Amino acid sequence: MSFVVQQTTAPKDSLLGMTLSSGWTLVEKLVPSTGSTGGNFGVGYKATKGAAIAFVKAIDFTAAISAVDPIQELGNLAAEANFEKDVLAYCSERNMSRVMRYFGHEYVSADGSSNPLSRVSCLIMEAGERDLRRLVHANGLSSCAWNLQVLSDVGMALSQLHGGGIAHQDIKPSNVIEVIQKEGKNQRTMKVTDLGRVVRKGTTGPFDGKQWPGDSRYSPPERWYGYVPPNWSDARDAADAYMLGSLLLYLFTGLSLQSLVFSIIPDPFKPGPGGWTGRFDEDDLLAVLSDAHAKVLNDSLLPSLTPEIADRIMAIAVELVAVDPAKRGDKRARRQHGQPVGIDRIQQKINNLAKIAAAIERGRATR
Repeated sequence: MSFVVQQTTAPKDSLLGMTLSSGWTLVEKLVPSTGSTGGNFGVGYKATKGAAIAFVKAIDFTAAISAVDPIQELGNLAAEANFEKDVLAYCSERNMSRVMRYFGHEYVSADGSSNPLSRVSCLIMEAGERDLRRLVHANGLSSCAWNLQVLSDVGMALSQLHGGGIAHQDIKPSNVIEVIQKEGKNQRTMKVTDLGRVVRKGTTGPFDGKQWPGDSRYSPPERWYGYVPPNWSDARDAADAYMLGSLLLYLFTGLSLQSLVFSIIPDPFKPGPGGWTGRFDEDDLLAVLSDAHAKVLNDSLLPSLTPEIADRIMAIAVELVAVDPAKRGDKRARRQHGQPVGIDRIQQKINNLAKIAAAIERGRATR
């Protein structure tokens, strides 16, 4: 027996206007943000149910049939989809307030038939307004207080994830979403999305074996040289800390920390063919990388900061982007090797600075 898909387009691309059994109507097909890498096997839709709005990630199985090993590809696809669904549900059960909420999951037939290849998996989750990349592109760089509040929200998301044994591994502007909280006063917060490439402590995942599960352009320096620390905190949580530091620089400058650092590494120390051939933890390489990071922070970040609190923001940046992953994070939290990176401590410091920056900005406005 053979099954033939009748649609001229993939089933996941053919759901516009359809109402799911849960009552969500798919009203708009979404175009991925520039630079987005997560969910490359899914199609996004905006869905409505009355006044409520959701994001639906649609996945079908037709591409797997034409793979060299269809059974293996179907298994991979199912494993990735189920893994993301389970992670989202887990985060919602633990009330992770800065992670996009899980609403549910169901299957739908794109053409109304019983053809199994017309079935589409629909993952339903909280919807946001715009991602951080689009916000910055549309509005330009913002105030110090706003930047620090965004960073505080993302830091809280990472603290919540780390507390649940989850490392995100793909923190970048397109994975930070603006959400309007409508309970009481309308309040805008930022939440972290795209949990399809996370790594979970004690749980096997589909991307555990990859050298780097997320977008390589945002990876920390140890991964540029193929080094994976043996300790969880150093390998996973410290990588998230570095990406939070990268986001800090992006918010204040619109620039990528990784690209700026890479551009000033001398050729003999660059990763890849023709470059560094030694180990990552050798003193010569660590010194070069540390100097490059210090130069980028001093030349690009420092001039963009509010002078009254510039030193305190720089101190946080230095902790977050320390080249040695075993030393990256809050210094008090990392007094012993292998201890947690202390994202919760850093988030509290960022949140306090956001309040101070807001007070400074209000004072200037009244002069």
